[in-house]
Amino acid sequence: MEISFKYYEESIKDSLAKYIRDKNPDERYTELILGLYEEGAEVTSPIRRTIKDNYHETNIDLPHLAEEIGDVLWYISQLATQLPNGSLQDIVLRNIDKTHTNYGKKFEIEDDLPISQYVERVIETYRENLPTSTEERARFFCLGLIKEIGKVSELFGEHGIDGNILDIHKVKEKLGDALWYLAAISQTYGLDLEQIALASIEKVHRRYKSDGTVIRADSLEPVDPR
Repeated sequence: MEISFKYYEESIKDSLAKYIRDKNPDERYTELILGLYEEGAEVTSPIRRTIKDNYHETNIDLPHLAEEIGDVLWYISQLATQLPNGSLQDIVLRNIDKTHTNYGKKFEIEDDLPISQYVERVIETYRENLPTSTEERARFFCLGLIKEIGKVSELFGEHGIDGNILDIHKVKEKLGDALWYLAAISQTYGLDLEQIALASIEKVHRRYKSDGTVIRADSLEPVDPR
């Protein structure tokens, strides 16, 4: 099943927790950016722990990494939709347009871009001097992901703490850059971002009702173990 970013965004739009929905816009920004920062670390942490010859794990838990990547994707999408005239699709198209300038690529841009095609375009914009080993390349992308999430956090911090006007254009750009690195990390480990998105949709629908209230574990019907 090939899905688009529009499909993903539409599928998770009702999964924002009620306690976040009930806050004012700036408070929602704060909750979501803190969540994005936390989940970004959950992506980079298992990769860092697999450094050769250290005392931590030597093999990365790919299913766990895929789940954490899905959580970051969820936060990027939710943040995007909270912005004025914002959407995940808008973030994606802005990011592709940016690659036109930075990498001299000329891609056809679709209004309903499939996730798989976006990943292909991310791969085409890799820098030629990237490390060849999976581990070193992944660390490079992890640094990029944390850097871009940090930039998003800085912009919201300057708005919420210092009282500066929120630079919406810059926030959208940096969310797109974070998405680019997220896709690059997925591809580096052979993980399908499209399948990750589908799993993310399933996860949040198991967790939240459409009104944002949590589904209690004791209210779930038993799962057939077969």
